[in-house]
Amino acid sequence: MSGWEFTINTGNPDHDRYTVDQYRRTAEAQGMTLGVQQLPTGGYFVRAMAASAPQAGPPGYGAPQQGWGAQPQQPQQPGYGAQPQQPGYGAQPQQPQQHGYGAQAQYGGQQGGGAWGPPPAAAAPGGVLVGGVAAGAGAMSTDRIAYLRKVYGLLTVSAAVAILSGFLAITLGGTVKFTAHASTGKKVIVLVPALVAAMLENRGLMYGAFGLLFVATLGASAVSKVKGLNFVALMAVSILLGVELAPMVFVAQVFAGMGDTLSASPVRDTFAMVGSIFVGITGYAFVTKKDFSYMRAMLSMGFFVVFTACILAAFVHSEAFSLAVASAGAVLSAGFLLYNTGRILRTSAMDDPVGDALGLIVQLRNLFMFILRIMMSNRR
Repeated sequence: MSGWEFTINTGNPDHDRYTVDQYRRTAEAQGMTLGVQQLPTGGYFVRAMAASAPQAGPPGYGAPQQGWGAQPQQPQQPGYGAQPQQPGYGAQPQQPQQHGYGAQAQYGGQQGGGAWGPPPAAAAPGGVLVGGVAAGAGAMSTDRIAYLRKVYGLLTVSAAVAILSGFLAITLGGTVKFTAHASTGKKVIVLVPALVAAMLENRGLMYGAFGLLFVATLGASAVSKVKGLNFVALMAVSILLGVELAPMVFVAQVFAGMGDTLSASPVRDTFAMVGSIFVGITGYAFVTKKDFSYMRAMLSMGFFVVFTACILAAFVHSEAFSLAVASAGAVLSAGFLLYNTGRILRTSAMDDPVGDALGLIVQLRNLFMFILRIMMSNRR
């Protein structure tokens, strides 16, 4: 990777410094050095450069866009100190017109990392940030585009495996008779796959499946950078996702057949809603390239609230309370999807595609579960 640059000016000095620290860690993970220059108008200008890149004599911003380290020694290039009447290297830093990207503005000085080279032909992930919004949207390095393809390719395979394993769990094997109780009090005898029946009749087995999924997810995260093993772990988590959700999907279909659910086809409608939300969130993050790191503390706090409420809902048999928890959980899952998508797009070190795909598939599972719970709620 040749390098990248950003202007960070969110209006919040603490958040600006936090973002600079994130970029410093990202640059170090990519084997680069990060130069930081504080802007007189607020915020920072940062540029990551390869450790072997020349640190002196680069052409100014007024030069044609070239790669990093592009022939700085050629005299015809407007280099350091050339055309002093232009706001180039050596111009007074207090002039506000120096801080626009693409105008006749140039950044120089030694604060935090030496002189800067010309802007790269393909900007860093997310473009240049001004006030938290990306300017020059769509400009990403070829390395990040390739990384995104890898992450979303793994996510597609993982989702397909989860759906297939769930389908097999409710279709293969023998069936047993199971008594379903409608909201009207009527009892209905249905044939249920043996695996689903066992999980429905034994709450401990159902909770055990969730616990196994939780442990497997932690294990897959721990080995996400171990080549070969990481892919196997991701597929194992995907299989458990499908099997763990199979009883809920089957019950939703049974009660829908009795006309006892909010949606006439809860599974179909849930798939449609999850797909729409995922496409909308992904498109929003890719088009705007906003910085969603400010959501981290809020999402972390929300996770503990919803997790505690889910445990409480197992003992408090209240339809209203369960719907409230499911609604809050759906919003939280969508928030995690937005946060993770923005992180992958902007600040990911691009060294853990399996881990990033794992984070997305787990949040998709949570979103599916919460929305399905809403769709299968009692309509009466």
